[in-house]
Amino acid sequence: MEAKSLEKPFMGYSSDGKHRRGVWASVKAVMPILDWLPYYPVRESLLPDVSGGLTLGAVLMGQSLAHADLCKVNLINGPYSCIMPPIVYSMFGTCLHASVGTGGLVSLLTGEQLAQYGDDIDFRTHVGSIMTLEVGLFIFLMGVCKLAFLVRFLSRPALSGFITASAYLIMLSQVVPMLGLPAWVKGGIVSVVRDHVGYLWYLNHATTVLSVLCLAFLMNAKRLKKVKALKFVSDFKELLLMAATCVFAKYFNAQVAGSEGYEWLQPIKVIGPMPSGLPGFSMPLTLSRDDLRLAKEVLPGAIMVALVVFISSFAAAKKFSMKGGYQVKAFNELVGLGLANVVGAANGAVPTQVGLSRCGIAYQCGVQSQLGSGILVAAVVAACTAALSGYLYHVPKCVLNCIIVNGASHLPELDEGAKLWTLFRDPRFNWKSRMEFTVWFGAFCCSMYFGAFIGMAVAVVVSLGLILYQVVNPEITELGYRAADGDNHARGERARKWMNLKHHQSRREDRILVCRLEGPLFYANVDSLQEYLDDMEVQFQEETGDAYKGIILSAAAIPFIDTTATSTLQEMIKSYSERRILFFIANTFGQAGRFVSDKIEESMEKELTNQSDRDYLKSCSTVDDFVELIRRHHSGKCQALQKVSVMMRSGSQYKKLPEPEP
Repeated sequence: MEAKSLEKPFMGYSSDGKHRRGVWASVKAVMPILDWLPYYPVRESLLPDVSGGLTLGAVLMGQSLAHADLCKVNLINGPYSCIMPPIVYSMFGTCLHASVGTGGLVSLLTGEQLAQYGDDIDFRTHVGSIMTLEVGLFIFLMGVCKLAFLVRFLSRPALSGFITASAYLIMLSQVVPMLGLPAWVKGGIVSVVRDHVGYLWYLNHATTVLSVLCLAFLMNAKRLKKVKALKFVSDFKELLLMAATCVFAKYFNAQVAGSEGYEWLQPIKVIGPMPSGLPGFSMPLTLSRDDLRLAKEVLPGAIMVALVVFISSFAAAKKFSMKGGYQVKAFNELVGLGLANVVGAANGAVPTQVGLSRCGIAYQCGVQSQLGSGILVAAVVAACTAALSGYLYHVPKCVLNCIIVNGASHLPELDEGAKLWTLFRDPRFNWKSRMEFTVWFGAFCCSMYFGAFIGMAVAVVVSLGLILYQVVNPEITELGYRAADGDNHARGERARKWMNLKHHQSRREDRILVCRLEGPLFYANVDSLQEYLDDMEVQFQEETGDAYKGIILSAAAIPFIDTTATSTLQEMIKSYSERRILFFIANTFGQAGRFVSDKIEESMEKELTNQSDRDYLKSCSTVDDFVELIRRHHSGKCQALQKVSVMMRSGSQYKKLPEPEP
């Protein structure tokens, strides 16, 4: 069922559709709930919102318990994380289908950070609340300072490789408890098989069989949607599975403990006692020395988790806003997610995010507003926590592990890796496009070998490094004219088509280098242009024994030139002129064109000895125009650029050539 658009707009507009200016409009822009809630169409939207809220609440109740186990905190703190954060996000967020709660990827990163704080689960839970507070504050400050653009520096291939590896790490980390191995077995299944394969003799047969059956049910429950009478089983599969296995484990463990003939069986590990009722409010961070020390220790991890929270959440929000045909705003998403985590930390919450799979459920249920995707979801989780927490005692722990594995099985982006691999093998693309697979594979391998946290750090560093490298080394292409256009071109004729010289239908202009730089030309990459031209000169001299008589830089793909590049270009024009080589810039436009006409054209004009050539220069704009100018200009013998090693062997020196006779 597709989501219907509300008659009244949501995001900062009044009922008559005109934007109101002033304080109240600003308040509504920050808190969109004040704008859409008064005009909420109860008759059209309440039923799908209630249906979606019940479904999402049931899903979150089961998932949050499993994610709390992945975070290595008290299990009850999972549902606590899904009560206040969805409500707070509903007040500030702009995505109608966003389901805020715990998530597998964020829980994995959080668990890696909390694992270093010993075996005291209560202490780890306290540290986790401090981390949640810092995550929320960091995201909130990003929103206030309008720093959402920072996450754009994370390349998609690096992030995809990290997510894929993290998904496999999540699944592998759950295999040991799904086999029912003793608590003293440390490490994941890979380390057990590699170093301590004998530990597998201690697996719990009942737990292993139950895990296989539960995982098979979870992975195939989606097929039950095709049967109308069993659709509710697919929607509430986590809760139904927990209820069924709770009854089974209670009976099975009683049989193993109290009856003869079952000595060879081991009892199934269960959740155990859980506190009942709803959480209270208390800020986890005090001004005590110990808390301040903990806050300082977890800050780097909190920043990394905050980036993952926003990146994954905003990507999910953008995806479903495009499907639903409405707008999401980065500012509201940052503020909403930040405050959701800050308020959640007072309830003992772990870091929360917008879940992509849960957004899909909300969209399929026809959720119409944040009332159905957030507020009603929180009400369902709160009711289940208050009423059912006492009945969760006999729920097998392996069921939670199966829920985590099932959720993580949808995260790997192997199709993205396959697409990049196809691009990598295609010789038609340049090295920058083919480099993306290397980035994906590097992020994947680092995450798998060093862990999710270091893998994320590597993804960030690689992304920034790739951006800097591409900025400093822009794409520069040598151009040739289309062979069908002919060798001789006169002014006034139809312009020749200039294309990449590697194209089989293009030819090089005689003793004239024509090249195109793609991207802005500024202080960071103007040296790369100089190096490229020097290399091309040396290569041409070695191949032909002659020198260029002219160089033309096509600025058709240069939108911007700064003052440093302008000064460098002026120096290059003068330097080339001393060797009787003309240097021109063609196809300029916009800001770059104004800089060339105001600052550089005068330097180009000075190097022309004839007044007729100077007059001709003023009417030149295209590559063909400057080619004609170089042809008609009398410059005498040109001096080639040579390698230093050649100069040392020959004992020659560069000397300024005498001025040509007028």
